[in-house]
Amino acid sequence: RERTRCREFIQWLLAQRRGSVTIRNITDRDDATEMHVPENCKGWVTGNRGSELRRMEAETGSFMFMALDDRGEERLIIFCHDAGSKTSPRGRMAAERLVNEMIQEKLRDDGGRGGGRDSRSPSRGRSPSRRRSPSRRRNRDSRSRSRRR
Repeated sequence: RERTRCREFIQWLLAQRRGSVTIRNITDRDDATEMHVPENCKGWVTGNRGSELRRMEAETGSFMFMALDDRGEERLIIFCHDAGSKTSPRGRMAAERLVNEMIQEKLRDDGGRGGGRDSRSPSRGRSPSRRRSPSRRRNRDSRSRSRRR
């Protein structure tokens, strides 16, 4: 079963390089959890080139990616042989908690306060690679000068 599962995961991973992947009948699997991610949170949850998903995978021992269902709707699928528990830091339940935390953080940041990325406390939130780089904060004049060179 483990080898079959691994083969499927690798095939899906490679198929993503060519475009969207459709995975049907996920409810028949005992190693998968489906999650709806709001449209305005998808980029935040996945991160640049999947960096946030990879971080959460490493932390929880899972494999996850966005895939289409039978109706062509995109959802996040979390794969792991270990379902996890409410308190375990590993498994699908732990991965689902991390994704839900990211969704809630994005929704909080988008609502009310009007703050964007910079309103988040540095101790929480995205990994350091997801924070805005200093080069993007330069003023307009320095950018236009560098383009002219």
